[in-house]
Amino acid sequence: MLRKIRIILASVFFIGITMLFLDFTGALHAWLGWMAKVQFLPAVLAMNFVTVAVLLLLTLLFGRVYCSVICPLGVMQDIISWIHGKTRKKNRFRFTYSPAKNWLRYTLLVLFVAGLVLGAHSIAVLIAPYSAYGRIAQNLLSPLWIAGNNVLAYFAERADSYAFYTAPVWIRSIATFSVAAATLVIIAILSWRGGRTYCNTICPVGTFLGILSRFSLLRPTIDTAKCNNCGLCARNCKAACIDNKNHTIDYSRCVACMDCLEN
Repeated sequence: MLRKIRIILASVFFIGITMLFLDFTGALHAWLGWMAKVQFLPAVLAMNFVTVAVLLLLTLLFGRVYCSVICPLGVMQDIISWIHGKTRKKNRFRFTYSPAKNWLRYTLLVLFVAGLVLGAHSIAVLIAPYSAYGRIAQNLLSPLWIAGNNVLAYFAERADSYAFYTAPVWIRSIATFSVAAATLVIIAILSWRGGRTYCNTICPVGTFLGILSRFSLLRPTIDTAKCNNCGLCARNCKAACIDNKNHTIDYSRCVACMDCLEN
C-alpha cells in the first residue's frame, strides 16, 4: 500500500514538473508552480526557509522521500530502470549490494557547496538534480513538444479551429544542447545498469539528505528472526544499500522507494 502511494505521488510530481518545463504558454505555472518551489535547491537559493524546513523534517521522519517522490531526476531514473526490468524480465531482481563510495560522494558535496558559496553556480548546477532534469526537459524534450504542437496547429487551422497556435522551435546553443544530451546519456546508462547510482554516488542533494536520513524515525528494518537469507530484498534494492548477509541497511543511500518491503 505504501509503495503504491509513493508511486502515485511520484508520478504526479514527475508529470507536473515536466509539464512546467514544457509549457510555453505559461498557463500551467499558476496551477503547478508550487511544484518547482518545493524543489530542494531552488528553495535553498530562494531562501525559502519554510520549504527547506519541511523537506528536512520529511527526511528525518521518512528518510529520503524527497529523492523518491519529489525530485524529477530521481523519478526519471526509476522509469529508466523499470523499462530495463520490463524488457528483460530475468533481470527483475538484478541489483546487488555495493559499499558506499563515500570519498566521491562527500567530495562532490563539498565542491557543490563551495560552488554555491563562491558564486560558481554554473559548476554547482551541473550536478544538481533539479537543474540537470531542467536541462534535459528544456533542451531535448521542449523542442519536440513545441514541434508536435505546431503540427496540431497546422491541421487545426485548416479545420478553422484555433485551439492550437504555432510557436517558435529553438535550441539555445549547441553547447547547452550537448551538455543536456551528455547529462541524459550518462544518467540513462547509470540508471539502466544500476538503478539509483547517480543519486547515491554523484548527486549532492542526495548525499546531504542521506546524512539526515541515517536518523530517520520511520525506516525499513530487517527482521533477523524471520530472514531466511534469500537475498530478494537486496536484489530488489535499486539503491544497492541492503547488505542481506550482515542484515544491515545503509540508510544514507536508501531512497525510501519501499520496493524491498514485499520481499
